[in-house]
Amino acid sequence: MDEEYVKKLVIARLNAMPPDIGFSIGGFGDYSRDQLIDEVRKGTKVGEATARSEVRFVIEMPDLIRKLTQ
Repeated sequence: MDEEYVKKLVIARLNAMPPDIGFSIGGFGDYSRDQLIDEVRKGTKVGEATARSEVRFVIEMPDLIRKLTQ
């Protein structure tokens, strides 16, 4: 998958969330939505971990929806 496309997708998903939401990213600590967006843009380890997590969620979403609607 194209890295820039993934960054745009993840940033769009994060921007769809309330600005005051907080995230705990594994051993990296706590981040605001805007801090995570910045980390994704910069391609830091936190940004990469966030992107992997979001892509995994998008891929698994159809199965999650199917399980919830059974």
